[in-house]
Amino acid sequence: MSTQPNTNDVNTNDVITNDSSTSNTNTRLSRRDFLKYSAGAVGAAGISGILAACAAGGFGGGSSSTSGGGTVTINFWDMAWGNSSYFDVGNQLVKEFNNTHKGINVVYRGTPWANWYQTFTTAIGSGTQPDISTGASFMGVQFYATHDVLALDDVLNQVKQNGQFDDYLPNVFAPMLYQGRTITWPWAIDIRIPFYRTDLFQQASVKVPTTWDEWRAAAKKLSGNGKYGLVDSGADNLTEHMLEMLMINNGAGLFTPDKKLDFATNPLNIEAMRFFADLVQDGSFDPASSGYMSADAIRAFSRGDAAMLVGGPGFTAQMDPSIVKNVGLIPPMASPHGTKGTLYWVNNIIIYSGTKHPNETKEFLLWWLQNNKPLWTQGGNNPLPIRSSYYQDPLFNTPIYQAIKSQYIPIAKSANAQATEVFPALNPLDGDGTLVTLGQNLLGKKDFNTSIQTAQAGLQKVIASNPG
Repeated sequence: MSTQPNTNDVNTNDVITNDSSTSNTNTRLSRRDFLKYSAGAVGAAGISGILAACAAGGFGGGSSSTSGGGTVTINFWDMAWGNSSYFDVGNQLVKEFNNTHKGINVVYRGTPWANWYQTFTTAIGSGTQPDISTGASFMGVQFYATHDVLALDDVLNQVKQNGQFDDYLPNVFAPMLYQGRTITWPWAIDIRIPFYRTDLFQQASVKVPTTWDEWRAAAKKLSGNGKYGLVDSGADNLTEHMLEMLMINNGAGLFTPDKKLDFATNPLNIEAMRFFADLVQDGSFDPASSGYMSADAIRAFSRGDAAMLVGGPGFTAQMDPSIVKNVGLIPPMASPHGTKGTLYWVNNIIIYSGTKHPNETKEFLLWWLQNNKPLWTQGGNNPLPIRSSYYQDPLFNTPIYQAIKSQYIPIAKSANAQATEVFPALNPLDGDGTLVTLGQNLLGKKDFNTSIQTAQAGLQKVIASNPG
């Protein structure tokens, strides 16, 4: 499956200093591709001239200094999370660290999402992996299971001791846990939320829905004369994400607490997917949705072809400001059982067990976590910050961002819901196309039961191939 990149996105080529690229083969469209092609650049402000002081210490990596070091080299691979300035901002931050930490030299490599899986597996297999990287939400647990990731329990203890732990948003460390260990570090959040056009709702005298029944009724009323209540993008992951969001909203999810597949066997999941199929059967979805990429769905929403869209926090950045002023966030809606919830991913940072300098790498990690706000304020970082203090910046002082932080993040669950921890199969499952195909089938009004059973078989195959 192919897609066209958003012209506002980070270049698809590596930005490398003192490193070499890896040759890889193509992989399926994944959530990372969805992020890359769908989330626009958020607003920009200049990098602050004053960065917070190093918050590390205690790992023996080096001391604060005004002159650059070079005795220890740490390789940091950072994925393409923002606009065309993102890698430049990341590079500038690394230079600031190097200039203030004698004895440590961090080499920054901006890494595209294309072939991300092959890039990291090839590097690990050949022993050329970085010391530290950002990456896919479930990449850490898959590589930890093969003993290639370094646990970070000691870093967590230090952050709790120095008072920084309280600045993290609720529950964000839960997806970092595997077999009782903190195996990766949270740094940002991607989440699915329902947007609506306030002007179209007002014109049709439709109230903002608070329940699924009201949602369906509103979508019906807003459909007609070539306009629709909803638009989606079946050609990438957006429909898949909406289906998972509905399952979680309905009190279920893909898994049981003990990590068994619970997709087609859970009546709550079937009810959630039936609700989606009913919206389609009602004629409430723009019929072009099955072939749309997320950028297409955003354009249709912006044109007023549809009044509602489930997407990511960066979607409004791709809309004209004159349209954004008429875009609102629907508060969390109650399912038929009174439950509320949505889907999110806690993006993480990984330290690899192959590093020759674990202490210095942990020192850099802690510094990076304290000083990376410019990734948002200038680098157009698409995911949301994970630090409460960052939301004091004017960039996030908007009704939509504040509502996401206060209303949606506290009720969000990861794609492993209702399992109590992450597990290795989640990484290949995150990049698999089974649920993408399911979304296209439901948008295309294919037989519901056949579509569900086909998806069940596909998910079972992925999980069976990745035990643990």
